[in-house]
Amino acid sequence: MYGLVNAAVQTLVRESAGEAAWAAVRDRAGAPDEFSPLQAYDDGVTYALVSAAVEVLGLPADQILRTFGRYWVERVATVHYRELMDRTGTDFVSFVRHLDSLHTRMRSSFPEYRPPSFRVLVLGPGLLQVDYYSEREGLLPFVEGLFEGLGAYFGEDFHLEHIPDDSHPLPCKRMRLRHRPAT
Repeated sequence: MYGLVNAAVQTLVRESAGEAAWAAVRDRAGAPDEFSPLQAYDDGVTYALVSAAVEVLGLPADQILRTFGRYWVERVATVHYRELMDRTGTDFVSFVRHLDSLHTRMRSSFPEYRPPSFRVLVLGPGLLQVDYYSEREGLLPFVEGLFEGLGAYFGEDFHLEHIPDDSHPLPCKRMRLRHRPAT
């Protein structure tokens, strides 16, 4: 993953738990003091940061990843990539439907980028089916957090339901998102 992801993990830990907690996470993960945002790092660095955060913060990995997904939308994407977000969609549904296009545009800046892929079907008013494909294991809670962050960004309330892997033939994680404008 690129350094900007690891740097965002660093900032989230510093902001939520303090400098001493970040130092402990960094040391346990064997991570560098700083990350170069445009440098590609081995995925193991990011996984090590999450594992170390589990130990240091005493929180489950799923909770850390979900929080990081929300943080990514609220503090990284909407601040540093607002123009790219605006070109991806003007509402929750259009944005989610164009996630693959967003990732394609990002490849021009990040040539070693290996993004996930999303297949989105509108099943009816306020109901989406999202198939999430990724070569990386264990990041579904991060994606859930991203959807939560996007829901807040676009003023949508939604409920995410996981569809069991054995109920469909595809090599993906399937979800249904029920959404409606927040009140």
